[in-house]
Amino acid sequence: MSFSNTIHVVSSTDDNYVPHLGVMFVSLLESTQKDRKVQLYVLNGGITEKNKQWLQNTVAPYQTSIQFLDVDPKQYENAVESRHITKASYYRISIPDLISDTEIEKVLYIDSDTVVLEDVSTIYDQDISPNIAAAVIDCGLHDRLETLGVSKDANYFNAGIMLIDLNSWRENKITERAFDYIKHATDEQLEYHDQDILNTLLCNKWLELHPKWNAQAYLLLKQRKLEFIDEIKKQEASSKPAIVHFCGEEKPWLKGYVHPYKKTYYHFLAKTASGLERGASARNF
Repeated sequence: MSFSNTIHVVSSTDDNYVPHLGVMFVSLLESTQKDRKVQLYVLNGGITEKNKQWLQNTVAPYQTSIQFLDVDPKQYENAVESRHITKASYYRISIPDLISDTEIEKVLYIDSDTVVLEDVSTIYDQDISPNIAAAVIDCGLHDRLETLGVSKDANYFNAGIMLIDLNSWRENKITERAFDYIKHATDEQLEYHDQDILNTLLCNKWLELHPKWNAQAYLLLKQRKLEFIDEIKKQEASSKPAIVHFCGEEKPWLKGYVHPYKKTYYHFLAKTASGLERGASARNF
């Protein structure tokens, strides 16, 4: 891969998660070194024009803008949903089709329920070949691949933060194979949605990142021992996370949720634009 001064960052949301995506974007842009250009993309899961403009207003002070990428929802009509994960989560599967510029060699996908606390150019600039993607081990589903019948030895990653080699993804026809998986998979094989799909298709084809780049609740709240993660790296991720991921059903904007970075979420929320057209998830603010 050649070096590019532009960091291409993709996320995905429906209208309800727009305010949280705004938080992620602000934290990302404030953490990125000023001599790097950041191009933002949003996989559009059904965002009103007013809220699209709110997102543009939120990122405008950082001299960047957002490209909204429209996904054909019919491609995901058989995808399984859950209470806190909608079909918009699956849309990351379509990224290499929607970003067709061949000069863009890679993108960094970041979930909307995150805050970024360190310059992402550190991971964006690395060469991940011959792998198709780079990600962090999932702290709660370490043995998931064995359950899926894929592998007893390989690790299972959390798809909330992924560095994707677009050309390698296309060459291996990951998107087409993912659609085929959705058509034939059982509910058990889609229990964790597109994350199960991607782990099945990318097994042993992804580079493991330091856990600080996707510091999940199990790690930060010390809910499990996580013996499969190096102790030093675990302590580094816990004490100084680079990206905090509020994964799971509990979120910082919900009343009563306890998390060491809840105040950090609200710190960045205060820096987003005014005039938000508030949806279902935002009413708990």
